[in-house]
Amino acid sequence: MKVKDWMTKKVFSIPPTASVRRAFGLMKTRDIRHLPVVRRGQLVGIVTDRDLRRPKISDVFREWDRLYRLGEDIAVEDVMTSPVLTVRPETDLLTAASILVEKKIGILPVVAGKGKVVGVIANRDILKALVRELSGRELQDRKDAVLPA
Repeated sequence: MKVKDWMTKKVFSIPPTASVRRAFGLMKTRDIRHLPVVRRGQLVGIVTDRDLRRPKISDVFREWDRLYRLGEDIAVEDVMTSPVLTVRPETDLLTAASILVEKKIGILPVVAGKGKVVGVIANRDILKALVRELSGRELQDRKDAVLPA
């Protein structure tokens, strides 16, 4: 199995000069936790909800709060993670899964050519593949799932 067979192809991205406020808004409205950061068609970083909660950027947020009151904002490039681990569409799914587990990350941008983002492969995509392989059927929305009390 290859990454290209399981990756999410509809990717929302953001430019490095965009505001953190805009990144938060996009994550919230699209119900996503990761945004590839793209400049002139090439991946330059990634910003995640985890990045925005890191203690190392607490100073940035104090400054952001000050600037926000002045009507300014912090740019995504000030808080993004760079460089970014990536995979290619032809990467074996097991290799991608191993990277996700070993590096304790939730997503890998899938790049082609000179850094053009063509998709993302996330833990959820890997689990879908596993369910299909083990059960022989596609993962469906389980409305009958029972949550523990």
